[in-house]
Amino acid sequence: MLTDIRKSESGGNTAYLNVGVWFDPETGHIHITLPHSGWFHTTVTADADSKRGHPNLFAKLARALKEAGVPHPAIGEAD
Repeated sequence: MLTDIRKSESGGNTAYLNVGVWFDPETGHIHITLPHSGWFHTTVTADADSKRGHPNLFAKLARALKEAGVPHPAIGEAD
């Protein structure tokens, strides 16, 4: 069985998540999912006033998408 969540081999409090991340240019949201979980799918936006808003996380995910060579939102100088 494929799993997207595993405990650190060294123990402790760390869990590792195998996430899928993509940008939807129509909504401006970045999606985050655990592909094999069947229950974990959420979005994040740069709008701090939005329920899904988290500008810092959005910028970091945008940079990761850019570095992966896949579609991403515009990245500002401060990011």
